[in-house]
Amino acid sequence: MNNKLVENLKSFAIALVLALIIRTFIVQSFHIPSGSMIPTLLIGDFILVDKVTYRFRPPERGDVVVFHFPLNREVYYVKRIVGVPGDRIQVKEGKLYINGKPCKYRPAGSFSYYENGVEYEGKLFYEFLPRRNGTVKKHLILKTGTQGDFTPVFVVPKGEYFMMGDNRNNSYDSRYWGFVKGSEIVGIARIIFFSWDPHRHVPRFNRIFKLVN
Repeated sequence: MNNKLVENLKSFAIALVLALIIRTFIVQSFHIPSGSMIPTLLIGDFILVDKVTYRFRPPERGDVVVFHFPLNREVYYVKRIVGVPGDRIQVKEGKLYINGKPCKYRPAGSFSYYENGVEYEGKLFYEFLPRRNGTVKKHLILKTGTQGDFTPVFVVPKGEYFMMGDNRNNSYDSRYWGFVKGSEIVGIARIIFFSWDPHRHVPRFNRIFKLVN
């Protein structure tokens, strides 16, 4: 075996080890296959997930996170945290209530999208989520109907979180299957590094390197 081949093999091995370390401890990529997080994340988005932040602070309301689905750990879900340990969460008439107080909303226009060949239309709203440090997280949600608009009160257990999709009437989330343990959260979604429109079969260049809000 000549020296050049040995050096190439060493370089490949080092690169492979570094890639594994980065994927395991620092950042990981995921593909968005469904419309449950529209308008924040579209079908065909590819995102990078930060696996470091939650070593220094706990997950917070408003964070968009990837986690192991509680009913099947082999499956990854992406949703927004709306309830942290100790919170009382309820949805009434389509409005999110946290500890008995309704979140504030502001109309933001309309939105349409395709999923599995079907066109969906709805109204956009800014939702203002209170965070534990006294600040407020502003983000967009989509309303396309009334499904999931009324729930009982959920009390979030210690060490667990309540997740909801931003596509409020088309999201299979904590309203239906319960809470997510903090240990099952992979990390916080940070950036869209590529996006492919599966309906038009073209890249969405305007979404590349867009931050996840």
